[in-house]
Amino acid sequence: MNSQTNASAQIRHDVPYGGGPQGDLCLDTYLPEGAGPHPALLCLHGGAWQHGSQRQYQSWGPWLAERGYAVIAVDYRLSSQVSPAWPGVWDDVCRSLDWLLKNASSLRIDPARIGAIGDSAGGHMAAMLSLHERTARHVRAVVGVYGIYDLPAWWRATQPPERSDDPVVSLMGKPYDEMKDAYEDFSPVHRLQKMADPPTARYFIIYGDQDKRVPHVQSEQFVAALSEKGAKVEALRIPGAGHSWFTYADDHPLRRRVDEEPNTTVAPSLLRFLGDMGPA
Repeated sequence: MNSQTNASAQIRHDVPYGGGPQGDLCLDTYLPEGAGPHPALLCLHGGAWQHGSQRQYQSWGPWLAERGYAVIAVDYRLSSQVSPAWPGVWDDVCRSLDWLLKNASSLRIDPARIGAIGDSAGGHMAAMLSLHERTARHVRAVVGVYGIYDLPAWWRATQPPERSDDPVVSLMGKPYDEMKDAYEDFSPVHRLQKMADPPTARYFIIYGDQDKRVPHVQSEQFVAALSEKGAKVEALRIPGAGHSWFTYADDHPLRRRVDEEPNTTVAPSLLRFLGDMGPA
């Protein structure tokens, strides 16, 4: 673990939280100055459950911390490391939330003001946090960016010749028709449709209308399903935007910092939405 201070943020990289097959996965924390308690954001990176790391939030982390939000960016097991990654990847995400709650006092975090942010596969799991009986009561707000919300539909969309890596089967272990119940249980749209009551979280769904990796219909149908259930939801459609731009990696040409478009367009609306979690 290493620590540093960046303007108004206290940054700690590679803090063990107990995730992964060996219990050695880590997270990064970006903490605001001041006594708090601060609202917290659990951030889940994208990468088709196959690649990526918590470092992809290295731009949003300090930026949000300087504005009063504690950011917890999580590394979770990948299907390129352990295939299938499910159900272990979900255990990792839940364990990271447990870690946040256990350490809320020392992190100066308000456990009653927790949100989840995720992009792509991370958006899928951020939404799951708000809909799963194990975790939903702790999650007050969800920001999903070009997320995967209908797992069976994305399995169908990523079959050859569209893709050769079969990311959903790498995640789940078998095709949809061989484990239909498990796919739907791990699919936000299907979970939502089976709920008797509206989810208690609020949702901000962001997507680009030129996304060829995760079709924007995934976001649009999730927004429609949330609305039909009576959830509090708003959407931000970015004209001309594709995939991968929300988080940053210096070795990925499509990824962008907070001060680059489309993130400069997103940032004010994101802050407004998060502001309803309570004073930062």
